[in-house]
Amino acid sequence: MSKIEEIDTRVKEYLYDIGYHRWSRVHVMVNRTWTMTSNIAMSLNAVRSSTYHIHTVIDGVKRFIVCLQNKRCSCGQFQLDELPCAHALAALRHRNEYYENYYSPYYTRESLLQTYEMPVDPLPDESKWNVSQHISEEVVMPATRKGQPRIPQK
Repeated sequence: MSKIEEIDTRVKEYLYDIGYHRWSRVHVMVNRTWTMTSNIAMSLNAVRSSTYHIHTVIDGVKRFIVCLQNKRCSCGQFQLDELPCAHALAALRHRNEYYENYYSPYYTRESLLQTYEMPVDPLPDESKWNVSQHISEEVVMPATRKGQPRIPQK
């Protein structure tokens, strides 16, 4: 209070008149702990909801990041095969979700039936093939290597 009095004596008098409970946290009558805790909890819940679909899965000594929303895993298998990898399955099991929602529609029964909807006729014996002479006389040799591949100089 002495520092405030040095700046302006009217401020010191004003603070005494309105009471300590109006400007000092120590003397406040209301419990503000809940308000502060509630704000922190709201902030943490906002972060948690934005990262709800991201999981860290530890497999032995390796750690994998699984993003279920984008159907990606740091192992690369989830996005390559478009099937949930073992890490994604662990994350789905943790969230109690069905893995059927996360695989590609190409793996469905309907897609399989559509694939073989048109008949595929087998090829006849090679002796019955009709190949023109200029194609049958063509000899294809393997490519020749000129040497070891090198890193280009800068």
